[in-house]
Amino acid sequence: MNKTLLTISDDGDVIAKMTAVFEFIGKEVTFSNSYESAKNELEANSDLSLVFISLNEKSQEAKILEFLNHNLPLVPIYLIRRENELCHPSKAPKGVVGQIRFPVNYKSLMRTIRQAELEKDMGNCNDSYPVSLSGNSPEIRKVEALIHHVSQSDANVLLLGESGTGKEVVARGIHKLSIRAEQPFIAVNCGAIPPDLLESELFGHEKGAFTGAINTRRGRFELAEGGTLFLDEIGDMPLPMQVKLLRVIQERAYERVGGTKTIVSNVRLIAATHQDLEKRIDEGKFRTDLFYRLNVFPIELSPLRDRSSDIPILLKEFASKMQLELEQSTAIEFDESAIEALADHPLPGNVREIENLVERLAILYPGEVISNEKLPDRYQLTHSTPATIMSDSSASQTYCIPPDANLNADIIDLKTYLSSLEKNLIYQALDNTNWVVSKAARSLSLRRTTLIQKIRKLGIHNQSIQSNVVNA
Repeated sequence: MNKTLLTISDDGDVIAKMTAVFEFIGKEVTFSNSYESAKNELEANSDLSLVFISLNEKSQEAKILEFLNHNLPLVPIYLIRRENELCHPSKAPKGVVGQIRFPVNYKSLMRTIRQAELEKDMGNCNDSYPVSLSGNSPEIRKVEALIHHVSQSDANVLLLGESGTGKEVVARGIHKLSIRAEQPFIAVNCGAIPPDLLESELFGHEKGAFTGAINTRRGRFELAEGGTLFLDEIGDMPLPMQVKLLRVIQERAYERVGGTKTIVSNVRLIAATHQDLEKRIDEGKFRTDLFYRLNVFPIELSPLRDRSSDIPILLKEFASKMQLELEQSTAIEFDESAIEALADHPLPGNVREIENLVERLAILYPGEVISNEKLPDRYQLTHSTPATIMSDSSASQTYCIPPDANLNADIIDLKTYLSSLEKNLIYQALDNTNWVVSKAARSLSLRRTTLIQKIRKLGIHNQSIQSNVVNA
């Protein structure tokens, strides 16, 4: 069986102490002591999850790093360094993820190994796709394909979707697969910055440009030069700022606030919003010309309630993450009742809501199996009987007995009668819940997906809010 950890060192002290630590934590590891032996090992075993390097001969170390960056760019590399050898992270060689202080602390090393193995497992679950999009639903597969296509170009991208659906993850994925991957990825939330500071935040300012500008400051465009600038919540950008952003997109140049020098910009723009920008345009709150400049390649992310098959994968991923962060011996697990309850819940916070929920449960029930009963009350699936829907006598007269049913007739078409009764019960449940399908499903003791299938099969619709039946 291939060992997935490789330590490359020509230092006997490092090898002895690392061997002892690996034996203590129960991890098998391969050791190499030179460039040639490491190269042979790397060529024979491409299934590595982590590489540690500690070489006194720095030219050998540089050759190994070059080989790894060229042949195994997705394998995390950590340098083992004594206190006086540690360097600032910004000065670390290309491809190096981090540094391990020597002598090694076994908890720190274990945390590093767990994180690498978790990321490797996540990659295998997603067909080794190098973007952390968790799930196997058709919606996720479609987004992955779009990421792959657009990353090969330099087109502006507009990401659309509810809060918590992973828009920044997609933006980082596009950057990671593009020719700009080695350059900066800079993110800015346009809705979190006061309007009067946004221009300075994006374009920078000169010393003395305004009260409080005691030094010259580079903006996000300048920091992202050569790379990607991610403008999150672009729909919240004030109109005056939209004009200035449009000019930068058109002219590829800008000036710092209070400055006169024109700075040429080479930045790839990715914007994101949870708002309906076309509606914002109709309201006079978003510029049409800016919309079309940004909307060159739109990618829409589905809410989690429309891809509930991804929930078990997300639960497992976040449980493993929490086990690592909380340093727990085992991760929490979710049984079928908990998964069914979460799949039935509308989850307005989407993936972020699931992550927060898993963190809460990992703290409350470390290492335990989570059932429906252990979920917070708002997530629990309560099984009510259809009879409770009929408690209202007036509703019973309206929905319970189909108008064409004749119980005194010698012959009755039971199949037609039951179908009509089912249709009327579903109509009432939808009416009682303002056509929110997830709530109606709970009142009928059905899964949301089952109710949607019945709605489509029976041709149930409400003309005034027909779209809500599908999207609720």
